[in-house]
Amino acid sequence: MNHLEESNKVEFKLVWKDDYLRQICGFTNANGGMMYIGVNDQGIVVGIKNAKRLLEEIPNKSANMMGVIVQVETLYENGLPYLCVDIPESSLPVSLKGKYYVRSGTTTQELNGSSLYSFLFKRHHISWDEIGVESATFEDIDSNAVRRFIELSIAANRLTPEARTLDVQVLFENLHLIDESQNIRRAALLAFAKDPTRFFPSMYVKIGRFITETDIIVQDVIENNLFTMIEYVMDILKTKYLKSIISYRGIHREEKLEYPVGALREAVLNALIHRDYTGAVTQIRIKDNSLEIWNAGLLPEELKVEMLYGQHSSIPRNRSLANLFFRAGYIESWGRGTIAIAHGCIEYGLPTPLFKEQFGGFSIEFYKQEQVTPQVTPQDTMQDTMQDAMQVAMQVEELLSIITGEMSRDVLQEKSGIKNRDYFRKSYIKPALDSGLIEMTLPDKPNSKNQKYRLTAKGISRLKSISTKK
Repeated sequence: MNHLEESNKVEFKLVWKDDYLRQICGFTNANGGMMYIGVNDQGIVVGIKNAKRLLEEIPNKSANMMGVIVQVETLYENGLPYLCVDIPESSLPVSLKGKYYVRSGTTTQELNGSSLYSFLFKRHHISWDEIGVESATFEDIDSNAVRRFIELSIAANRLTPEARTLDVQVLFENLHLIDESQNIRRAALLAFAKDPTRFFPSMYVKIGRFITETDIIVQDVIENNLFTMIEYVMDILKTKYLKSIISYRGIHREEKLEYPVGALREAVLNALIHRDYTGAVTQIRIKDNSLEIWNAGLLPEELKVEMLYGQHSSIPRNRSLANLFFRAGYIESWGRGTIAIAHGCIEYGLPTPLFKEQFGGFSIEFYKQEQVTPQVTPQDTMQDTMQDAMQVAMQVEELLSIITGEMSRDVLQEKSGIKNRDYFRKSYIKPALDSGLIEMTLPDKPNSKNQKYRLTAKGISRLKSISTKK
């Protein structure tokens, strides 16, 4: 057991308590997992006295209180009995006494508020913006915004010119912006409504110029549909809040904004498309040496902040909305927005922006060149983070290129040339498993001596993309 450690898939308990049904609920609402009873936090078996009774008690309580069928098995190590509880992943949301829990890392968290809504939508395979609004009619739609979307989509070759002749209702039906009850979906109202705040009270952007953390000298509130708002936000940033550095090349006058326009635009798009519209308003705070864009809503649980500096999957919070912006050409390659922002700043001669989760939301903070000092700077920190993320990505890609069919860890380690067993597990096997690129052939028995690893469909796809790049 000492080669295992607690993770998003493994939990150790010294004894059984009925309160641990919450952990079972959390596992089944996540990706399933294994709970070992009679094992301490270090993964050392200490034994359990009532193993026989618990073999029946735990499955019965799990089934009766949550409808979750778990498999419980008695195992032995050094003559000491301990229990292995195999918890399956559920395709439907599971509650315990009316409360929902989910496994996140090595902790079990109760879901409530917007996080609960997001979880329920995800389990039912819909996103928040795909829900229809009964009170909305086509009188609420701004035809100018729709026409702008059509022209942008035609220019991007993602709609045909015939779209210009379509009635708005037909266009919306073709774009799946009407639900089964013929109600206009939220995504369409966010993108095209004349007055979106009528349906979504927090649907606006606040921009402020701060001289301290709390003292503001000027501010603006921008309210409009998203296809109009993006241009308003960028225009007001460029004309009112940000300075342009003027220089001359020969007789030609050149203006360079304090921050790269492309990276700023990508960050604003990111905030508007991926924000939680049931939460607080989007905020842009401009200070002497930085600019921060914050939007409500944490990253999806599959994504970690450090992953944003390298290649990662796109997991849009609002799928229909993201699809509209993709058609209009605003999004060219899903999953590369944050990379483009970071590289844009570096190429501009600025520090790498800081991505972070805070106050129940996600923020991107840009820094000016003047902030760079001989001490550790945001650029140093973020470039180190990017290098770490890139190193992990390279190690995972190396592992993928080694695997053929089903292979044991010893064989994989030998082929990789890595001598340290623990390092190979933590730096190669674990990130590949956590990313869903490889899987165990015996997932129910993670510590089996017959355990082998193979590529998943996602891993095969990644391997093909690696080969294509090479």
